[in-house]
This record gives sequence, structure tokens and C-alpha cells, in this order.
Amino acid sequence: MRFGATSLKQATLFIYFPSILMSLGQGMLIPALPVLGQEFGVSGAVAVQALTAQLLGRTMALIPAGGAIDRWGAKPVMILGAALAAASGIGAALAPHFAIVLVTQFTWGIGMSIWMFGREIAAFDMVQADQRGRQMSALMGIGSTGMAFGPAIGGVLTDAIGVRPLFWFYALASTIVLVISIAQTNTHVHREKKKTGSLFSLSAIKHIHPYYRMTYAVLFISTFGQMARGQVTNSALPLYTQQELMMSPTQTGIIFSFIAIVTFAMIIPTGFISDKLGRKWAAAPAAVLSLIGFIMIPFFDTLPLLILAGLVIGVANGLAMGAMTIYTFDIVPAEYRGQLQALRRSVGEVGAVLSPPVVGVLAQAYGASMAFWAVAPLHAIAAVLLIFVAKESLKKHLPPTTPGAGTKPS
Repeated sequence: MRFGATSLKQATLFIYFPSILMSLGQGMLIPALPVLGQEFGVSGAVAVQALTAQLLGRTMALIPAGGAIDRWGAKPVMILGAALAAASGIGAALAPHFAIVLVTQFTWGIGMSIWMFGREIAAFDMVQADQRGRQMSALMGIGSTGMAFGPAIGGVLTDAIGVRPLFWFYALASTIVLVISIAQTNTHVHREKKKTGSLFSLSAIKHIHPYYRMTYAVLFISTFGQMARGQVTNSALPLYTQQELMMSPTQTGIIFSFIAIVTFAMIIPTGFISDKLGRKWAAAPAAVLSLIGFIMIPFFDTLPLLILAGLVIGVANGLAMGAMTIYTFDIVPAEYRGQLQALRRSVGEVGAVLSPPVVGVLAQAYGASMAFWAVAPLHAIAAVLLIFVAKESLKKHLPPTTPGAGTKPS
């Protein structure tokens, strides 16, 4: 089925619109953290752990969600995720102690993560193979847009109505997503479901065609680097600009604005590159540009030069949108798609979780700028592996299947 007018309407209603609502929540809490600490009588450093709880929930939910999708399809998982997100918003709004807030944010991370993961599977099955790069790039770009606007909306709402009503907004947005997910009737998910066995098993890797098993391993490293790039930029760049260069928060925000604008502008080009040239043409340049951007930043100490480095990172972000996801979809069997995708993503989330504390240690010992150089070799390794080791998956030129050596990718 081609991604025509009917399916575009379905994707807009069931995938794109709720994706924006769920993505907003990922950033809305950031500017409210100081107020959250005041509301519950804890320090800002303790209040920040609400974000850590979200990240932990996101990471721990992926593998079980992947196995569940393989067994029952995406829709039940999306419904569960939206329900958990809505319940956690209500729980946070009514929380009597900060410890309850941490629990609810952990639960919200689980709900948001499994809903987002389910929508990727649903979106993947809505389009033909030759359009999947464009579709996944659009999906990731819309999610990134929601996350970019989240802090702005969260700051306005917190100033206007306070932090507890902010959680009610979470609950309302998630409830809307829940209703839409329940109403979803035609996502073609999942064409081939795993009927028996455990929800997750590492033996699923054996079902990847031997030609692509090393490529799958390379995607672990590149995903780890991709997720680390985002969190290192988010945590180290403000420290570098404001503590070392004595720039204002507004100037730091300008740099991030340019990164966000370029990332969004890359949605259409990235989709066409992935679908017309190949998956490697998006994934490998993303790693190379990440390396260049991370090397540049510590050398730059003026706003125009840091904006230039931000533009490079923005292009890298844009090229990476959906690149690892669609690459993985190409090479794994349909009946193990959920858990093998989740396994790769979980490794990437570890990179996201570890990045802020690593940045904190490096910033304390050597300065925030050193965090960029410390992580740069990871991008170099990913680039080399993607260019010279990973196999292109778009055209699927495979050798004959050896009996018992795994299944040919769908």
C-alpha cells in the first residue's frame, strides 16, 4: 500500500499528532525543575533527579515492550503506554512528597517510551519499503520538534499556573493520546507476529541473516554514539558557554535554536537520502559530522563560531533522524522486529543515561569543553564502522541463504 491520501490522514491522526503531544512532555519539565524543588522543599540538584527517573523508565521499558509488540502487535502496547503516562501525570499532580514525584516520573518514562516505540512499528507498516526512510525521518523530526517546543511551553505554563497544573497538562495530553490509540483501527500491525516462546530472547539475533549480523552489531555502537551526542550537547554546552565563557542563558538558547532549526530543516533531505541513495548515506555522514562538531566546539569561544559548530551538529542530528531505526527494520526478520529493535535502542538509551554524569565529572575535573573531546572518538569509531564494515540494506543484495544460518530479511 502506498502512502496516499487515506493513509496520510490515518498517519496524521494516529501517529503524527499524538507524537507531538507525547514529545512535548519530554521537555516541559526542564524549565520547571527549580520551581518543582521549591514546591516540595528539595534542592535543585535533587529536583533534577526527576529527569533521571524519566530516563531510567525509558531505558528499562524498551526490551519488554519490544517482546510484547512481537507477540501482540503495536496497538495494545501503545494503549498501555498512553494509560501509564496519563496515570503518572495525575499521580504527580496529587503527590504529597517528592519521592512520589520520582515514582510517577519513572512511570511516565515507561509509558512515553513504550508508546513512542509502538508508534514506530505502526508507522513502519503503513508505507512501502521505498518510502520508509522519508516516513521515519518525518516521524522523528516531528518528535524532535515537539521536544524542542516542550521547554518553551513548560516555562510559560509554570510561570502562569505553577508546577502542579503542569502535571495536569501532562495527564490531559496523555489522555488524548490514549483515546486516539484506542480508536486506532487500521495500522496493519503486525503482519507477522511471534506466536510462541518468551517475550524476549537473545537467540532472536540468530534469525538475522548472516550477511547482516555484523551490521546489526555496528548499529549498537552508532546508536550509543547518537544518543550520547544529544545528551552530551544538552548537558555540556550550557556549562561550557555559561560557566567557562560567561555567556548568558539567552546566548546559549540562541545556539540551541540554530541546532533545532537545522535539525528540523533536514527532515525532507534526510528521507530522500535514505530512500534514494541508501541508509549508509544518512547514518555514516551523521557520525562524521558529529565528530567534526565535537572537535570544533572546544576551539570556539565566540557566539558566531559556536553557532557554526551548532549548525554542524544540527545537520548531524537531522541526518541521524530515524537512520538507525530504519536500518534495523531493513535487516531484522519481521517476527522479531520489536525485540531486536528494542535491544538496539536500549543500548543507545544507556549512552543517554550515562552522558550527564560523565559530563559532570569531566566538567568538574577538566572543564565542560573536554566532554566534547572525550566523546569525539566514539563518533570516529562509529563512522569508520558504518563506512567500512556495515552493509547497505536498501537494495538487499544478499548471498544465497545457507540452510540453518538464519532467515533472509523481510
